[in-house]
Amino acid sequence: MSIKHHKPLISVENFSFGYDPDKEPLLKELSLTIHQQETILLIGPSGSGKSSLSLCLNGLYPEAVEGWANGEVKYNGTPLNQFKKGEINKEIGVVFQDPESQFCMVTVENELAFTLENIKTPREEMAGKIDSILRTVGLTEEKHRPIHELSGGNKQKVALASVLLLNPALLILDEPTANLDPASRFEFIQLIHSLQQERGFALLIIEHQLDDWLPMVDRVIAINRGGNILLEGKPEDVFYNHADQLKAEGIHIPRIVETVLDGNGGRVPETNRPLSEEGLVSWMNSSGMDRIPTNVQARGTSASGRNEVLSIRDVSFSRGKRSILKGINLSLHEGELIAIVGKNGAGKSTLLQVMSGILNPKTGSRLLLEKSYETWSEREMRKVMGYVFQNPEHQFITDTVYDEIAFGMKLNGVNQDEIEYNVHQLLQRFHLLSHIWSNPFALSGGQKRRLSVATMLEDTPSVLLFDEPTFGQDAQTTKELMQMIQTLQQQGTAIVFVTHDMDLVDSYCEKVYVVNGGEVSFSGKPDELWQKPDILHEAKLRLPFRVRINQLLENLHVDEKEQGVVMAHANIH
Repeated sequence: MSIKHHKPLISVENFSFGYDPDKEPLLKELSLTIHQQETILLIGPSGSGKSSLSLCLNGLYPEAVEGWANGEVKYNGTPLNQFKKGEINKEIGVVFQDPESQFCMVTVENELAFTLENIKTPREEMAGKIDSILRTVGLTEEKHRPIHELSGGNKQKVALASVLLLNPALLILDEPTANLDPASRFEFIQLIHSLQQERGFALLIIEHQLDDWLPMVDRVIAINRGGNILLEGKPEDVFYNHADQLKAEGIHIPRIVETVLDGNGGRVPETNRPLSEEGLVSWMNSSGMDRIPTNVQARGTSASGRNEVLSIRDVSFSRGKRSILKGINLSLHEGELIAIVGKNGAGKSTLLQVMSGILNPKTGSRLLLEKSYETWSEREMRKVMGYVFQNPEHQFITDTVYDEIAFGMKLNGVNQDEIEYNVHQLLQRFHLLSHIWSNPFALSGGQKRRLSVATMLEDTPSVLLFDEPTFGQDAQTTKELMQMIQTLQQQGTAIVFVTHDMDLVDSYCEKVYVVNGGEVSFSGKPDELWQKPDILHEAKLRLPFRVRINQLLENLHVDEKEQGVVMAHANIH
């Protein structure tokens, strides 16, 4: 897209921001611009200050936190501090990764009415505006529903609708799809794309999973670990010319780009640098590359012959009158890695909590290490089974990162020297040493997730349960987490992932359970699941990248063959 307007919508000049005046700033002397109707992808490792920057751009920081800032942020040429309180938030809207942090009211309609009241919309105009925005985001049916009953995808649409009511000139999306099932994620991205074309707002996207956004991106800005701008430019230049630099910083490379570079022996093609899946397929076809291979080394071996460590039989669970799980059967063996997948609201997290002993089922039986759950004391159970929540904050209980990791060891009577040694080892492994005395709640989303995993690893547990383990993680920490998980598997730990990441399932899991409407609709090997389009569609799952591309390539070859037959036929006649 050519930038039609020379005057930038947002200009940031020599801007630094930090939470503690005695420490190095989180963001250092940033200078950047955002133009009207432009789409910018902001990337960087976890903890590099991307979310903090977005909140500085809409004027919430540094006022809303105990923070400080130097330099200037201007909107349409006027410094932000010259706007009245709340004025700039109408122009620059933010949708966060956790939509619940944005809600003030109970029902969808009241939440949207609250937004309209804040901008002094005449009462007689409200109903029409609410109905119109609900149609726009596809939530007409949910108008009177309590927000807490909605799926993750629909909550995210309510948050988006609230921001769109303000008709912002700039929309900032801070990992808005991190909590969504694969199909809802793709739908959300398509929705944003069509809304931007219709309404003409500028867009700043903060994301780790990049591929689906790429076709709509004009410019990429990469921030490094130190809070400086590392790279800036068109997506094809940034990703193809600087892939090694980005990887060294721990930043995800789009899989499309990675496939081209791998297929080209690491060399960057001069022309034809695809950024869409269709573009990749045509590049592979012209390069004679017939498929993306399976990463079989990452997957464990079959569980047959290994001891069963956990089993649940005919388990059902209800909340009030609402049935959430019905007749679930599941087993887990030593050193096995299984995935539980399904759409938002299918009952996956509830199933994990039943497996962990946090929730007790209405009917059915559960065995852990061949002993019934009822015979375990809470303390003994926690020694052999770790549980990592979807929301890391839910498990923090102390004021410092050090104490958070040391807590379990102190409880188990480990001596002080050993505690010191173990804590430092874990902090080093999880890149949290520089945050040893920070408050866990002050960490970035990705750092909180790493801390929540570290607290479970003071000992080698028999079973580890993870709810969305790679949520908010950059490429480097995802890779390290998976290496750690594979080491634990080799030591015999059985691991369960509840995840929306189908590529993770494809690469690492030996078995996958699909939960749909509270029941298991499929259990088996990932490769078997990829052959079942009806189950995938019903559970709002999407084929992993590798399988999608290989199928597109096969279809292309079939089309070309048919075309060849038609041409040959025409020549004969």
